[in-house]
Amino acid sequence: MKMNDTTRIIIAFALIMLVLLGWQVITPKRKPAQVPVATTATETTKTNVQPTPYIPSSQTQVSQILPVTETENVLENSKIKITFSSLGGTIKSVYLKKYHAELVPANAHILQTQIANDSIKTNNWQVAYQDASTLVYRGQFKKFYRLNNDYTLTLTLEPNNGILPDYQINYDAGLAMTEVNKKDEYKNFSLFYQTPLKANKVPASKIKTPTVTDVQWVGLKSKYFTAILSNTGKATINMTTLADGRIGYIYKPLDKNAGDYTLYFGPLDYNILKSYKHNWEALNDLGWTKVFSIAILKILLFLYMIFKNYGIVIIVFSIIMKVIFYPLTRMSTKQMQQMQMLQPKIEELKKKYKSDAQALNRETMALYRVYKINPFSGCLPLVFQMPIFWALYAVLQKTIELRHANFIFWIKDLSLKDPIYVLPILMGVSFLVQNFLTTADKKNTALLIFMPIFLTVIFLNFPSGLQLYWLIFNLLSIGESIIARGGIKWKTLKI
Repeated sequence: MKMNDTTRIIIAFALIMLVLLGWQVITPKRKPAQVPVATTATETTKTNVQPTPYIPSSQTQVSQILPVTETENVLENSKIKITFSSLGGTIKSVYLKKYHAELVPANAHILQTQIANDSIKTNNWQVAYQDASTLVYRGQFKKFYRLNNDYTLTLTLEPNNGILPDYQINYDAGLAMTEVNKKDEYKNFSLFYQTPLKANKVPASKIKTPTVTDVQWVGLKSKYFTAILSNTGKATINMTTLADGRIGYIYKPLDKNAGDYTLYFGPLDYNILKSYKHNWEALNDLGWTKVFSIAILKILLFLYMIFKNYGIVIIVFSIIMKVIFYPLTRMSTKQMQQMQMLQPKIEELKKKYKSDAQALNRETMALYRVYKINPFSGCLPLVFQMPIFWALYAVLQKTIELRHANFIFWIKDLSLKDPIYVLPILMGVSFLVQNFLTTADKKNTALLIFMPIFLTVIFLNFPSGLQLYWLIFNLLSIGESIIARGGIKWKTLKI
């Protein structure tokens, strides 16, 4: 079976479409909704308010709320500031200082410890003790909060009379929106839970089994941040999709005496999450290219230590990838050029066996074997580059390190699209130039022009960091093609 330039272009087109369609399948779309922006934490204050409950969805029963006086208390370290409320001894604000991100939705209270069959979810708890890192509430039982030096908070529940009542922990408010691109962020809201077997992912739009048991820890995930609740015992969780499309849950411990919890409020940083050794790093949902994505992330972080600009880092990474793939692309280029040199002989075979397709294929393949040509070699570089492409896409889209990564001038965030589309247009032009340089047969000019235009349209809304990577890679390929054409004379082989 022979393979001409048109066939190779069509195969390349099919591979790209397969990647794009596959990505659409694993990243479900969700209709965006307007969500109020959460406020940052404030210093310890006392205000007389009529508390407004956060109602996650029409399916959630509205509990009885008693008018009480709310008192706020604050614990903070260099990384995080948490504002607590006397309404149930809950948390009403979690502010990440480095990322300027609020994780609790406006007007919401998280970690309500509701006693089973008690319709009163919110009542006024008294502060029994507080110092720089510890806060103790006394109500239906005691809540001991202790803020550590990182992103973790320890919660210990102790009974007033020696026995903890049956209780549940309500986290039905979900995580707050933190990003400018709301439509993109909605795609990333999900819940992860760990069982004895593995970590499981439940997208907010695909809750098939609302209740699961034998849960060791549960984590809510947005695009860049997570909130994890972990216990030494096991629990049952009830998941619910919120009215705006996010996700929340209710946590019911199987052992009511297991009252020691660890909470993590922080970034989806792979190294930080892995350091806790609870498999929390599973929340870094990088897809089937996770191994490549982690390797690429480590390379980018190392290069960033040198260049201090992720745009320059991506350019250097493109050069590194080009050097790595050079032997493969060089071999592919030579094979393609040799196939073009064989075209006169192939045309003779077409005339000779024009009525016998089987014989034509047999003789064509025999000709390739004589001159040691692999007709599929032209697609090999693209096949091997696809995992790298997809892995880099995941890194740019989902890793906290690339959030708000500045480059130059108008590109203020490499994880978002180019706002004025300069990079994708330049990338499309480079595709066009590369096509005409690497294709000796110009009979299919329309296809050679259509493909770069099509790819430009596809890439318009991709992260600008990915557009930059592909532009630099194309420019390097163009330079390689010019050098290769100068080194090999285009002539017909004597056969």
